[in-house]
Amino acid sequence: MERRRIVRSLAVSAAGLWTQHRFRGASFLQAQDTPRPESLLPLFPLDLVLLPHTNLPLHIFEPRYKEMIGDCLRNGGEFGMLAVQRQSVAAIGCTAAITNVVDRFPDGRINILVRGRRRFEISELDDEKSYLRGRPQFFDDDPGNLPSSDLLERSMALYARLKELATIETQVIQDTPVSTDAQLSYRLIAGVPAELS
Repeated sequence: MERRRIVRSLAVSAAGLWTQHRFRGASFLQAQDTPRPESLLPLFPLDLVLLPHTNLPLHIFEPRYKEMIGDCLRNGGEFGMLAVQRQSVAAIGCTAAITNVVDRFPDGRINILVRGRRRFEISELDDEKSYLRGRPQFFDDDPGNLPSSDLLERSMALYARLKELATIETQVIQDTPVSTDAQLSYRLIAGVPAELS
């Protein structure tokens, strides 16, 4: 139990070092350069968080989500992932682009690999299809100032230490983070054993 507490503490510290510096006083709903009306985004609520620039394997088995993924594969579109926690669905999520269809089963189930793309907030919902859709407002992080090389080195050292202490099952599907990555905090926290909140 003590080891789990230490691993969780290191995970939060590594991501925290980066995000505290990067987003201090930042507005998370920053308008895009050219506002345009967005079409309805298929939504997939799940008890996990997808982050930009990270990969996630999914096994799709419910009929409504098999339909949703089929629609996305036909039109090349993204779907939005929203975290579910304690029977509540978050309004802020991340779009997922299907990068690989790993397996198809005779009963329509499908294993896919998705990659996080853009963050969004849902402003209205639509339930005309079997799956939920919503009108997204996309936003980017405030670029802020570049962190010091010391902060980058400490963040990467904490991450390396965390990898020594914990088995990170999803690490094999993630890109190896380097200190020059854009949105490094997402890449650092993507595969660590942290609580959903």
